[in-house]
Amino acid sequence: MWNKENEFQAWLMEVKKLNPETIPHNKMKDHFIGFMEDYNTVTMPHEKFYNLTKWEDRQRAIRMGEPLPESTQGSVNLMNDEEMLRMKQRDKRKMNVSSQPQILMTQSQLQELRKVSHERVEADKLRKMGFDTGRKGVRYE
Repeated sequence: MWNKENEFQAWLMEVKKLNPETIPHNKMKDHFIGFMEDYNTVTMPHEKFYNLTKWEDRQRAIRMGEPLPESTQGSVNLMNDEEMLRMKQRDKRKMNVSSQPQILMTQSQLQELRKVSHERVEADKLRKMGFDTGRKGVRYE
């Protein structure tokens, strides 16, 4: 309650139209529960009720014509996030393509691989039917 006192008092005055100095302590706690519910569910009517000092600094910078204070901590810019994700994926693809060796096989090597694969499938079928293949003629390397 003490960390968000400034935001809470601003919320009481602007949203609830109440003077915080005239409210009894028990009513103040009830209003604070409502304030924290809105705060936690991110349903405040204005961004200043989340961090009043940050909002005031930004307003002061706008009035003075200064560059706006950029704070990246806790803020999310979806466009930057999407661009960063695309760049990471592009870099990852480049790394995968460059790190994988190129496998070039001749036609005779491909035919030999097909033959070995076919022999393995045939031997497996025979073994499932109950025949003893004895691994003769079938390579398992």
